[in-house]
Amino acid sequence: MKKIVSIGEVLMDVYSADGKTKAEVGGASFNVACSIAALKNNESYFMGSLGNDKYKDSINTFIEKFNIKTDFIEQSQLPTTIAKVTLDENKERFFEFIRNSDNDFHLSNFSEDKLKEIDFIHFGSATALLEGDLSDSYWSLLKFAKKNEINFCFDPNFRDKLWNTEAEIKLFIRLCVEFLDNASLIKLSDEELLLVTGMIKEENALKELMKNNPKALICITRGSKDTMCGWNGEIIFVPTILCEELVDTTGAGDAFISSLINEFVTNNINENSTNEDIIEIVSKSNAFANQAVRHLGALTFLEYLK
Repeated sequence: MKKIVSIGEVLMDVYSADGKTKAEVGGASFNVACSIAALKNNESYFMGSLGNDKYKDSINTFIEKFNIKTDFIEQSQLPTTIAKVTLDENKERFFEFIRNSDNDFHLSNFSEDKLKEIDFIHFGSATALLEGDLSDSYWSLLKFAKKNEINFCFDPNFRDKLWNTEAEIKLFIRLCVEFLDNASLIKLSDEELLLVTGMIKEENALKELMKNNPKALICITRGSKDTMCGWNGEIIFVPTILCEELVDTTGAGDAFISSLINEFVTNNINENSTNEDIIEIVSKSNAFANQAVRHLGALTFLEYLK
């Protein structure tokens, strides 16, 4: 089993729909850590900070339930970060963030020897490119991964509620470049592909990313249409699975990348892997994401895994 670390935020998704409010444990990086742990092929570590309030017990319940390794978890004295989620008529989600504990994480508290035990890192935080201690840790871990040749994944998880102005969005794009150019596995939505490349034609945009990072597996999720993948100089289209019982799309992207990381690491995907290998692991990940959208909340589906 490999040691896979997901650095970033754990928070509470507070849903408002049909006049009712419900709180669910979430956070992009924590969602990934839980899902990888639930798949049980590899050891899953969450790297981040827990809040000190009424939500702490709910979060710890997930950590214990899925046997997430706690070696890189810190305890903050700040309240848990909140993401207010509003669902529209198509079950698409809109976020408003109240940042607290997620930003209170310090990589410097962990030894280099401990960090060298990591086999794979997922950089998929929605908040870590913002200024603060988590951001400093994010960049330090990236530097460490490159220096020690630790493979890593990047999912930018762009949230327009966190990057509002044109100047902020340009900064976000600029901050993504080093991750996009060096990751061995990349996941973008079709909207994020347009954002980071500025190119309307998606195949040309993907080719641009492939040119800048020819060794990476790059996956573009395109909703119910398909997943467009760049691999070994070729573009591959992998169909998605239509969900007729759609409830909430909040966890779809995190579920997809969780499965993809698990398959990528377990199957030791490398330059000798074939297109058929890629189609197989992406198809499995599409199926995993299909299970996620059948339930409210990003992690609820893990209770019903088939």
